[in-house]
Amino acid sequence: MSDKPLIQQALANDLGSLVMELPASNAVPFLKAFWQIHCQEWHGLDRIRLDKYYLLLRRVIYFSFQFLARENWDHVYLDAYNDMLLEGPLHPSDRTKPDAIRYHIIDIYYEELEKVLDDVRSKSETDELNVPMEEINRPMEVISKEGATKVLRNKAKEAIKQHELEMSAMAEDDNENDGEDDGEDDGEE
Repeated sequence: MSDKPLIQQALANDLGSLVMELPASNAVPFLKAFWQIHCQEWHGLDRIRLDKYYLLLRRVIYFSFQFLARENWDHVYLDAYNDMLLEGPLHPSDRTKPDAIRYHIIDIYYEELEKVLDDVRSKSETDELNVPMEEINRPMEVISKEGATKVLRNKAKEAIKQHELEMSAMAEDDNENDGEDDGEDDGEE
C-alpha cells in the first residue's frame, strides 16, 4: 500500500472490487483466501499503516455485498458467504482470529450494506428490494450469542440494535413522506 491517500484509496477500491470481476462460483473462495491471509498476517502489520488496511477491509465488505446484490441475494452464495465469515474473520470463539478485524467488521457491516442497498434502490424501478435480512443478519446474530467475550457479544448486539433503529426511523420517514404526498395531492385537486 502507498503512503499517498488518493493512491491508497484507489488501490483499496481496486483490490476490493476484484470480487466483482470473478465468476460467481469463485467469489466466495476468493474472499475466504483474502480473509484467511489478513487474519494470519494481521499482527505483523505496521501499526502506523493500519488505517490503510481498515479501508481495504471496508471496501472488501462493500464489494462483497455488491456481489451478493448482483446475484440477487441467491441463497447459495449468501449462505456460503455467511459460513465463510463465521468460519473465518467473524468466528465467534476462535482466539487466533484478530479481535481488531472482528470489531472493525462489526462496526462497518451495516454501513456498507446500507450503501449497497441505496445503490440497488436507485437502480430499481420498485420500492421492494426482496433482501433476505434474516440471512444477512446471521453473522451478527451468531456473534451476539456465541461470541467468546462479553465485549464481542455486546458489540454485535449493539450493531444489530443500531441497525434496527435506523431501519425503523427510515420506515417512519417513508410513511410520513407518503402521508405528506397524499395530503398535498388532495389540496391541489
